[in-house]
Amino acid sequence: MTRQFTFALVFSPSELERRYYKDRVDNIVVMSDQGLRVQLPLRRLGPFITSLGVRGRFLLTLDQHNQFISLQKTAEL
Repeated sequence: MTRQFTFALVFSPSELERRYYKDRVDNIVVMSDQGLRVQLPLRRLGPFITSLGVRGRFLLTLDQHNQFISLQKTAEL
């Protein structure tokens, strides 16, 4: 049984740089559309980083033990 969460995320390039390199943040917490706070490793956003930072709506899939399965971008913002 998997669990899925949808959420919007917008990080500018400078904010990503600050969080990842300066603050050395390993995880981010997002508020899902379902009203739950979800934590995920910042490194999972790597495939979605562009020159504009990270912008989009995402679908996070976890297994029954809340372990990461996948993160998909579903729309641009």
